[in-house]
Amino acid sequence: MKTIFTFTVVFFTLFSTTLFADGGNDLINGLMEAANVNEDQAKGGAGALFEMAKGKMDKSDFEKVSDVVPDMDGLLKSVPELGGGKKSMFNSAATQLVGMPKVLAAFDKLGISRDKVELFSPVIINYVEEKGGKKLSSLLGNALTK
Repeated sequence: MKTIFTFTVVFFTLFSTTLFADGGNDLINGLMEAANVNEDQAKGGAGALFEMAKGKMDKSDFEKVSDVVPDMDGLLKSVPELGGGKKSMFNSAATQLVGMPKVLAAFDKLGISRDKVELFSPVIINYVEEKGGKKLSSLLGNALTK
């Protein structure tokens, strides 16, 4: 009986260590589940929202958010380039977008319906609150809803 218990504990410990080895996956997995999107979509959508927040928050406040979100640089790099390869008035205008219009354009490019922005924001805000506290999540929430 003791052998079975020991094996179960060791197996569960190894399994959970492997499953949760990358703390950043907590956020991405939460987004994938809440919005029914794939990993690339979750990363790109989160990156688009963080990019918008970065543009609206004080630099020091955004750095605090970055400190509690693993691989913030990777998330920001996951935001798709807007516009296409050909020079056109639309592509030029797309690269000039900022704020929520840019987030929506990024979601479109990622193949995520625009209504899912409403599903991403609370997951991201709750994650930041869990990792960085209420004050920090409040600052991020204000930046995402302005």
